Formats: sequence, structure tokens, C-alpha cells
Amino acid sequence: MLNHCKLPPACCKLPVTCCKLFLFILLVAPLALSAQQFGGNPSSLKWDQINTDTVRIIFPRGMVKEGQRVANIVQYLNHYTRSSIGNRQQKMSIVLQNQTLESNGYVQLGPFRSEFYLTPPPSSFDLGGLNWVDQLSLHEYRHALQNMNFRQGISKVFYYLGGELGQAAITNIAVPNWFWEGDAVVMETALSAEGRGRLPAFFDGFRGLTLSDKRYTYMKIRNGSYVDYIPNHYPLGYLMATYGREHYGQTFWKEVTTDAVRFRGLFYPFSHSLKKRTGKNVTGFYRAMLSEYAPIWKAYASRKDTTAAVPVGAPVKTVTNYNYVYPAGNNNWIVLKNSYRRIPGIYLLDSTGKETLLVRPGINFDNFFSYKNGKVVWAEARYDARWTWKDYTVIKMYDLSTGHTRKITPRNRYFSPDIAHNGQQLVATVTSPSLEYRLHVIDAQTGHLQKILPNPDNWYYTYPRFTADDQYVISAVRNQQGQMALVQQSITTGESTVLIPFSQTAYGAPVVSKDTLYFTAAIKDVNDVYAFTLSDKQLYQVTSRGNSALHVAVDPAINRLLFSEFSADGYTLRSTALNKDAWRGIVIGENQHSKWLRPDFKEGGDILGKIPAHTYAVKKYPKAYRLFNFHSWVPTLNDPEYSFTVYADNILNTAATNIGYTYNRNEGSSALSANFLYGAWFPYLSAGTEYTFNRSGLTNKGRVYWNELNWNAGFTIPLQLSSGLYGRSLSISSKYYYAITYPQSNFKFKDEGIQYISSSIVFNNQRIKARQHLFSHFGQTLQFKYTKSISAAPATQYYGRMDLYLPGLHTNHSLVLQGAWQQKDTLQRYLFSDNFSYARGYNTPFYEHIYKVGANYHFPIAYPDWGFAQLLYFMRVRGNLFYDYSMAYDFRSKASTRYASTGGELFFDTKIGNTIPFTFGMRFSHLLDKDPSDNTQNRVDFIIPLQQLFSY
Repeated sequence: MLNHCKLPPACCKLPVTCCKLFLFILLVAPLALSAQQFGGNPSSLKWDQINTDTVRIIFPRGMVKEGQRVANIVQYLNHYTRSSIGNRQQKMSIVLQNQTLESNGYVQLGPFRSEFYLTPPPSSFDLGGLNWVDQLSLHEYRHALQNMNFRQGISKVFYYLGGELGQAAITNIAVPNWFWEGDAVVMETALSAEGRGRLPAFFDGFRGLTLSDKRYTYMKIRNGSYVDYIPNHYPLGYLMATYGREHYGQTFWKEVTTDAVRFRGLFYPFSHSLKKRTGKNVTGFYRAMLSEYAPIWKAYASRKDTTAAVPVGAPVKTVTNYNYVYPAGNNNWIVLKNSYRRIPGIYLLDSTGKETLLVRPGINFDNFFSYKNGKVVWAEARYDARWTWKDYTVIKMYDLSTGHTRKITPRNRYFSPDIAHNGQQLVATVTSPSLEYRLHVIDAQTGHLQKILPNPDNWYYTYPRFTADDQYVISAVRNQQGQMALVQQSITTGESTVLIPFSQTAYGAPVVSKDTLYFTAAIKDVNDVYAFTLSDKQLYQVTSRGNSALHVAVDPAINRLLFSEFSADGYTLRSTALNKDAWRGIVIGENQHSKWLRPDFKEGGDILGKIPAHTYAVKKYPKAYRLFNFHSWVPTLNDPEYSFTVYADNILNTAATNIGYTYNRNEGSSALSANFLYGAWFPYLSAGTEYTFNRSGLTNKGRVYWNELNWNAGFTIPLQLSSGLYGRSLSISSKYYYAITYPQSNFKFKDEGIQYISSSIVFNNQRIKARQHLFSHFGQTLQFKYTKSISAAPATQYYGRMDLYLPGLHTNHSLVLQGAWQQKDTLQRYLFSDNFSYARGYNTPFYEHIYKVGANYHFPIAYPDWGFAQLLYFMRVRGNLFYDYSMAYDFRSKASTRYASTGGELFFDTKIGNTIPFTFGMRFSHLLDKDPSDNTQNRVDFIIPLQQLFSY
């Protein structure tokens, strides 16, 4: 049994400060266990594997081609691309997910594995045109190599102390998140012909801040803001990593991160290593990086041939994005708008700048929409009720003339629908689980599939558009080699014609106006608007701007062209004259990027054409393989209890196990426990046991001792019911418990054993919220729990709670109403766990039944965007005014007692170490009825939750 832990000799040399840090990290580390989707794939899904000395690729049956490709790329990367990160080896598992429509991937420790979500991203400006399987392999395996090589020095000691979760916690503190992602983006750029480092749109954020002369502090860039636009850690990391490589050599970051994970320089080891090697700490290094790139961006924006364009609409007061604009006649426009204060909506923008909300699209995987002749169409996300990796979409249509929205298609896997000018047909891209890509032509009235257009080369279509006569579809496509082209395809014959040949240029959504095709493209240092005349096949540059233009619209009737351009305030609408005489003819071919967008990292160049095509053996992957996959062991101090827990999770994430030992200092007791959760079937199945030695307590006969056995088994059915603007979930669970005591001297308990069943229903319905919203503007959380003894010792408890979320008097205010009720039996032979939310300020009263109603009014106070010493950063200060009314019935006195209080709470939303979100605060409670237990009238409490929890 695990009742103590021998530390390796190196740990004895750890400074006291580092030991305290270790304890804090391991308190936080278990929170990461819930970050991934548990039991998300249908139980009917069969799995195969390719198992090499380097990697185990696990994939759904039928995905052999993708499995072989990933295996070959990873084998190559492992052998030939380690010079800038290190040579430490560790085998890992990669799971290929083909059921979800989300485009993503990750690598984790605890257990060490990766997952690739194989559906490609619809927009090429986000991640480029690379074959998605190739790009995932390049990027995510770099994360794997980082984790392998960061197990050194103190970080290796933490691995011995806490397993993989211990290593993950300490290395994420030692190495900033921007380096993890920036280094991976560097490698996807260095080892391919594209990658995000060659995409102009990837730098729009930093370029927009530079052109607006906004130079935020390093801490603000690291932590983000609720009021100002801040680029995320991907472009920050790429710029920092590239600057370091170009000035200090290819192995510079290997040396810096080695120092950091070894904690050479206990405090701020990463910054300490930078200072030692460059003379600049991390803040100075960030300023130096900006000083190098900012003049390049400003010089490009100040060119004499820059196209004049005027802002459209009223100035914004907060970060706001206008995307996918369409002409609606009479100088009116239809546009998608979202901001830090408002959730996305499709608006009518008239000639005076007035905005009228038309409709709000629901939750989606891609925010694209299409508009023609009074009809708006888009694709909304839908989810399998039980299997969280199984996603769908439905196409919806809004009619401006009636104001009604209706669903056009049943659940499918559609993206980017466009509606024909005649309103009778839709065209949409579809991605099958086997990664076959097609264009579907759909009846706009019935939603029935009319035609599947042929795609013999399996191009990936992005944003298809009908031509003016509705006889053809024009789309930007990606081929399997990672190149893009603009293609026209006949709806009648299915014949495809390449209009602009394949190259490494990224193309955006095309727009067809009469005989001219307009689109945005990454041909130069920013994305600009280009035009291609269909009659004579000529290509022209239409705009030349200082930052990227996306989503173009043309209205020949008023001779205007609109586009959304990125600025420090988000994507803004700009308008310019449709002056064809000013267009500049350009040669169709490769992009014309400046040197900074054509980096040479000397890592071997584009390797994707060099990857061998070995055929590895494919075998069945048993779902029960390594069901108990132990990876971490975490000590926890929560005085008076001290525990040590060993965690296990299988690679398919369908089984979770923990085995633990707990010592209670007050009692002198020890407990051994084991718990198991299995999620591969429709219900989650769980079982657990705990045996406690030497429990003790004082009685009128002196101190008595006993041992105690507890075990439980049950099920949970977690259901995902999200649709439209609402995230919804329903959880139904029931668990059987058995507890028995074993006296250790000559006495007996009245009840030496009890058996009981606890069942619960939890329903949650929350409208999506904007960045600045404290809570959903409309939502409900309902809970009901019933617990009853089924043994000779009677015991019963009922519990119910409802939280209602409503908008406040201001956009970012929230009114939260709460009601709760609990009742338990009066014999009190056995007391169940107490989850009741009592009136604030009072001690727990004695009662048979109790109810409470409460009101909370939450509001923001300030957005400091300030921190100190890279330790604590204050993002938001917010307040809450509350009133609680509770009535408790005491069956002994046969009287009800009122417990009412009012007061205020002050919360600070912060980040610790530029990494961990952390909310803390304080509460003042004024008791309208004195607390019977101590006659207190006023009380001050400090609120220090471990997670982003809000206590009412």
C-alpha cells in the first residue's frame, strides 16, 4: 500500500521555497484531469493501431491512410528534427479523432498522449492551406518533443515526486505558454512550405496595435484584457521565438529552456536565462522584439500607393468585429457583428450608420454566413446527446421579409452554405468522417440533397459561391500538397476549371459580381482585395492597405467596395471607390512576401515531400488495453488531512482510476481508498471503496475507537443538449453506498452499518455570453437530489436548488436569483453530506427542513489591467449586492426561525504567474436576524476559491 513516498536524493537538496512551490503545484495539478473529453466516442466505434518504436497511432477503423501518414511524419520528425530542442526519447500515443467537426489538436501529460481532430478548419487565413493531417503532425509532435526534453533537473525531480502531472505543472510554470506554442508554430513553418509564420493574417493583431501606436506592457500581453484587444500567445510566441533564433542562433531556445526547466535561477528561471544570455530579461526581450518588427510594419503601411478607404458606421467604444459583409441595396449592408459586450448577431447597416439587429446565429464551428435577396443562411452546430466527440451541423435560413428563422437541413456535416440568387438552391461543403470532401447542392425549400458534385482529387472546398447565373460554383480549394487555387465547377456537368492555379497563397471567401470575381488573398505582406475577370482571365490588385483586409463586398449600383480590415479595435468596416482604372495588374504565381514573411530556420526546409511512405503493420487496438494506466501520484495537504493519490487514465480516455492514502491528524486515523470510473458505455459506471483505520471520538464513556468500511457503485448519464444560442446539459445519476463500522473495544454503535441510495438530476441551460459579461443574460441551473437509507437505520434527505440568470440594468450587469430547499429526517440516526447554500453570514442552524431565496446583483467596477513582479495580474474588479432570506424549522422546539442577511461582495479576477486564472474576494454580511449560535450582527469573510467559482 502507498502510505509514504521515498524522495530521490536530489529532492533533499531542494530549497524550502521550492518545496512549498511543489506543494502548491500539486494542489492545482489535479484540476487538469477534467480538461479533456471523457468517454466521448460511441461504443460502437472500432479502433486500429500502428505501433512503432517511437509512437503508437490509434485511429478509427478505416482511417489507415491517415494513420500511416501520421506515423511516417512522426518517425521522420523524431529522427531528423531534434537539433533545436534536444535528444531525449519517450514513446507516446496519438489518437486520431474523426467524429468531431472541431479543428484542433493537443498534447498532454497525465497521461502522455496527443489527440488530432481531423476535420480541417474552414478558413485558410487561420491556419493556412497545408494538408491538415500534415500540419497537426508537425505542430503537435513538436509539443511532444518539448515535453520529452523538459524532463531535466528540478523538473525531473517533480516528475519523480508527482509523476507526469508533477512534470506538467512545474514545466508550465518554468516555461511561458507563448514559448510552447511559438516554438511549435516555428516548426510547422520551418518544416513546410507554409505554416502560420508565412500567413499575413497571423500577425494582424500585433500589426494593428503597432499602427495604432499601442504598446502594451509585457504582463498585459501575457494575461489579456477585458477591454482592449490583445493578441493571443500564438503570434506572441512565434515573434519571440523567431527573434531569438535570428539573433542568437538555432539552439538558443534549447539552452534557455534547459536553464528554465532545471531552475537555474530559482525565481523567474526563464527570464533569468534570457538575461544571462542576451543581457535582457523577458520584458526587455519582448520590447526588443517589437522594436525590430514595428518599423517594418509601419514602413509597409506608409507606402505612397496605399489605397484610401473611409470607415463605415459609427466609432466603436469597445473591441468590435465586423465580418462577412454583403450589399443589401440602397447603400445598405448586411454584416456579422460581435464585440466584447455583445454576442454575435447579423445586422442591417443603413446609409446613415444605424445598425438594426436581424438575427443571432447559434453556436457554430465557423461564423460564415451568406446573404442574397432578403435571405440569410448559415450553419449551426448540433451535438450527439451522449457522445461528445460526435458533432453535426444544420443549415438555417432567416427571411428578412417575414422575420422568421427556419431549419433547412437535418443534422449533417455541412460548412459555409451559400444561397443561389434565385433562392431555390444552396451549396455547402461537407466533410465525411473518412475525410472525403464534397460540394452538396441542396433544395433551399425542403433541405433535400439534389446533387453531389464530383471531386476526384479530394480537394478541400472553402466558402463556395454561386456565380451570377447560378450555373456554376466558385470556391477556393486546397489540394493534398497544401496548395490553394480558385476553381469554378459546373453544377450541371460537375466539370471543374482552375481559374487561378495552385500555389502557396492563401485565399479567402470569393465574391462574384457580374463578370468579376473578388477575393482576399495573402499575396503580399498583408491580405488585400484582388479581382479576377472571368471573361479574359486577368488578375488585378484592388486594394493596397497597411493591415489585412478580409471579407469583401461589392455594390456596383453605388460604385463602392467594402471590406473588413483589422485594427486595434477589432475588424472595422472600410469603404473605397470601385475604380477599375486604378487597379494594378499582377502576374498569377507565387506570393510576393517580404523577407520577414519568408523565414529560413535552417531546420531542413520543406520536409513534407521527403517523408518516406513506409507501410506499417496495422493491428486491432483493444479498448481494454492498459485500462489502468498509472501516470501520476499527487500528495495533497488540507490540514488536518494529508493524502497521497495515484492517478490512472487510459489513452482512449474511457477509464479513470485513483488509489489513495489519507492521514487525519486530528483523529490519528488512516484511510485507504480506490475509485474507478468507466465511460465507454452509454452510462458512466463508477465504483469505489475506502477503509479507515483507528477512527476515534469522545463519548460519556471516554474515547472510543473503530474502523470503518465504505464502498459505493453507481451510474451517471451525461447528456449534451446544446443548440442555438444555448449550451444545455442534463445529468442523471444514482449511486448505492454501503458503510459499516467495526468497534475496536467493548462498545457497540446503535447502527453499525447503513446502506443508502443517492440519486440526482442536474439540468443546466445557459445562453452564450460575450467576453465582458459576468454571467449569462438568461440561464437556469436546476438540481434535485434524493438520498434514502435502505437498511434498518432510517435516514432520508431531500435537496433542491434553482439558479436563474437574468440581465441587469447595464449590458455587463447580471441579476442572479436563487431558491433552495432541503429536508432531512428527524431521527438523525445518520447524517448525509450537506450541500445546502445557507444565508450568508450565519453559522449552520439546526433544522428539520429549511428553504432559502436569494438575490444577487453583479456588476463590474474596474478593469485595472495591472500587475506586479510577473506574479499577480489584476484583470477585473467586480462587486455583488446580495439579499438572502431563509427559514428553518426546528422539530425539537416546533418553531421556525428566520435567517435573513444583506451585504456586499468584492471580487478580484486575476491571473497568478501570468498563467493560472484565480478569483478571490471578501464579503461583508449584515445579519437582519442575530445568529443564535453567537449573537453576531455583522460578519466579514474572505472568499478564496480554488477555481473560478462564484459562491452565493
